[in-house]
Amino acid sequence: MKPGEVRLDFGWGWVSLFPSVPYSIRDQSGLYVLGLAFERQRGVHALGGSRRQDFDAWPGELAVTSPNVEMFSESGMGGEYLALHIQSVASGVESEIPLTVPRAVLRGDPWAVRLGGQLRRTMLAPHPQPQLIEEQAMKLLDHGLSLLKLPRRQDGRYDDDRHAHSRVLEYIEETIDGPLSLDEIAQVAGMPVLRFLRSFSSAVGSTPHAYITERRMQHARALLSATASPIADIAAGCGFSHQSHLGAVLKDRLGLSPRQYRLLAGCA
Repeated sequence: MKPGEVRLDFGWGWVSLFPSVPYSIRDQSGLYVLGLAFERQRGVHALGGSRRQDFDAWPGELAVTSPNVEMFSESGMGGEYLALHIQSVASGVESEIPLTVPRAVLRGDPWAVRLGGQLRRTMLAPHPQPQLIEEQAMKLLDHGLSLLKLPRRQDGRYDDDRHAHSRVLEYIEETIDGPLSLDEIAQVAGMPVLRFLRSFSSAVGSTPHAYITERRMQHARALLSATASPIADIAAGCGFSHQSHLGAVLKDRLGLSPRQYRLLAGCA
């Protein structure tokens, strides 16, 4: 296990939740790997012995990697990431995976984001329930397989929209401690509000409001685990209206209060 990793093993493989820390890995797994990004990650990677190249993985991306594919990945910032490592024989999924490439990336599916969030919440519980974790992992796997069988969407505006959304993601990070309105971030994207709503949600699998709330929570988690600052100060510094607002979001998304999360992270 890697430092900070939460892992549970089953007969068909295992489920890992990786923390938002810098990393450098080289792996050639004999398993299928289904991964879901909770945060944006940027770094360098190489697939199947190819040349190393820059990557920019967005939140909401669901990636499926074939067995025995050499994978190198390195990021100086990292990002919270959920991974299912699946033995094809034990799980019986090999005949169901229509994968003709070493790795397929699916973007912006809201149900995958929701299922991944539920699984993260269950894995971080003070007393994890292995049976429930396995059931939720199988739901995410089943949904990922169903997405692979669908025709890929072709949209000529995708690249233009991705550049616009990249500006939005960076703007949100820069202004996370203050109020953010839908009109404001639609202007950053250079789109009318309704088009921005549809386009952004299809890119990251979350509405702008849900995404901003997730980012505020991730910033608060980092401060709760790394500092002894008062919870009220952390809430204000991450853009929450008050301490109880942060508490409600953590309880809803992680099943923990700020104090429980701080204790779980080892910072009293």
